Amino acid sequence: MKNEKGITLIELLATITIFSMIVGVSYSMITYVQGSWIHTKGITQTESKVQELQTVLTRELSSPLEITFSGHSLTFKQREGKTINLKLNGNTLTLEKDGTVNHSFSLPVNKIEFHNEKDSAIATLSEGIGYLKIYYSKTGLKSKQENLTLTINVYEGSVIK
Repeated sequence: MKNEKGITLIELLATITIFSMIVGVSYSMITYVQGSWIHTKGITQTESKVQELQTVLTRELSSPLEITFSGHSLTFKQREGKTINLKLNGNTLTLEKDGTVNHSFSLPVNKIEFHNEKDSAIATLSEGIGYLKIYYSKTGLKSKQENLTLTINVYEGSVIK
C-alpha cells in the first residue's frame, strides 16, 4: 500500500491553471460590465441634460421679435419687452433673462448656429422660420457628435443680425 500524503506537482499545476482561468474570465467580465455602465451613464446624463435644455429653450424662446447672433451668443428680444441671451462659454450654455442668469447647462457643446429653411447660416431674416442648432458630443467610452435643432418662428418685422 502506498503512502498518499499531500498532492502531486501535476495536481497543483492543474489546480493553479484552472483557478487562473476562472480569475481571468471573471476579471474580463467585470471590466466589460464596468465599461458598459460608464458608457451608458455618460450617454444617459448627456441625453437628460439635452432634454432639459430643449424644454427650457422651447418655453423661453417663443415669439421673438428680433434675434441677434454673434459667434457664441444669441439675443432674443421678446414681445413683452424682455431680452433673453443664450451664451456659450466653454462647455456651459447659460440662459439669461434681462441680465439675470436663469439657467445654466454644462454640456459638451461644440458650437451653436442659427440657420434658415435652406440650412444655411444666416445674418438677417425679416420673417419666417429659423433653426437654432446646438452641436454637442455624447460622452461615454466613445464620443459621438449630435445636434439639437429647435425651430423658432420669427414674426414679421423681426431682424436677425
